[in-house]
Amino acid sequence: MPTAKTYPIILAHGIARFDVLSNGLFHIDNNDKEDDKHYFRNIRTHLQEHGYTVRHTNVDWAGSLKKRAEDLKPQVEAFLAEFDVPKVHIIGHSMGGLDARQMLWANRKKKFHEKIASLTTIGAPHRGSPFADFVMKNLKNSAGSGEDLGMAFAGVRDLTTTATAKFNDKTESFEKGCGARFQTYAGAQKPFLIFGPLKFPSAIIRKQEGDNDGFVSVKSARWKKKYFVEPVLDADHLNEIGWWDISEIWHGIDPKQLEDRIKALYLSICDGLAEKFPTSADAAIS
Repeated sequence: MPTAKTYPIILAHGIARFDVLSNGLFHIDNNDKEDDKHYFRNIRTHLQEHGYTVRHTNVDWAGSLKKRAEDLKPQVEAFLAEFDVPKVHIIGHSMGGLDARQMLWANRKKKFHEKIASLTTIGAPHRGSPFADFVMKNLKNSAGSGEDLGMAFAGVRDLTTTATAKFNDKTESFEKGCGARFQTYAGAQKPFLIFGPLKFPSAIIRKQEGDNDGFVSVKSARWKKKYFVEPVLDADHLNEIGWWDISEIWHGIDPKQLEDRIKALYLSICDGLAEKFPTSADAAIS
């Protein structure tokens, strides 16, 4: 491995990661060398080629914020021990960003936040998603409270605008002084370019909150002005992790250029972290 430029980078995935089927079909390990079929498509290998130490995480598919954060913590601890470092950086996409925030807050008395140098979120629903509101409202109308449909919707419930407002209220004072650096990125795309399955959610969100990436509005993803990194990304929720769909080709978008642009985004994030949190020049991490 090349000399590390900063603390290890942890990539935290969002709710309902779509690569679980391909992982099982192709027997892909979460940290295999090749990641062209991974949730974060080709991002880890790209960062490693530029001198960064990177690991993926794997938490409950669509569980509650509490459950996913509980899954995340031991993996972070394992990476800290593996590399024998005092801190790590987390880059969380979608709900992965909220998982990390919940992990920090739930373990505040143990000062776990001192082990996290920074948290960068991309397309994270910090202020919830009107589509999550829509889903839970319709579950309630069709199946009582929705509880009888099992835990599959626990994560969606925690992404409603009401649930995230309560979450933000309880974590605000802690996050203000916890010492971890927060930064947020938001994506948005024109309606006709949004990934097919996300067009309906996008329309619901657009009606209430305006520009969005198909699952999260710019307003929600930016969280707070002081954390937001301009500009708004020209990307939908799928593009934000290096993936694209066939309709984008029909509209003249080059998949290779799109993927390169997203990989460049993650690299620029890591370069910024390395500038602010450099490791010793001779501290090689393998």
